[in-house]
Amino acid sequence: MMRRLLAVVLSLAAGEVAAQETSFLLINGTAYPISQLAVSESDFNFWTPNVLRPPPIKAGERRQVTFNAPTTYCQADLQVGFADGGQPAVWRNLNLCTLSKIKLVYDRMTGMTTASYDD
Repeated sequence: MMRRLLAVVLSLAAGEVAAQETSFLLINGTAYPISQLAVSESDFNFWTPNVLRPPPIKAGERRQVTFNAPTTYCQADLQVGFADGGQPAVWRNLNLCTLSKIKLVYDRMTGMTTASYDD
């Protein structure tokens, strides 16, 4: 795992990672407005900059999210920042190469995140 992380970091630093346009419909099933979305290869916690454009996605709303992702991975984690200043939440192990719709659900009291999606 460390070797792969090192290879990804070195490739990013060298500007050698090819990018692919990744797009999915994000449904905010949380009770909080989403203002930030970052992506990382699963279990690496190496987050992209925010890929959401304003305004925040209100609870119950949906928005098409499009960004350039490295072609080196499909399994990804999503980190969401909330407009109300609440702690960020992470959804793990989502296959962004095959998913077209992702509904994020979050229980702030327990910290539990769940996602429903179509393959």
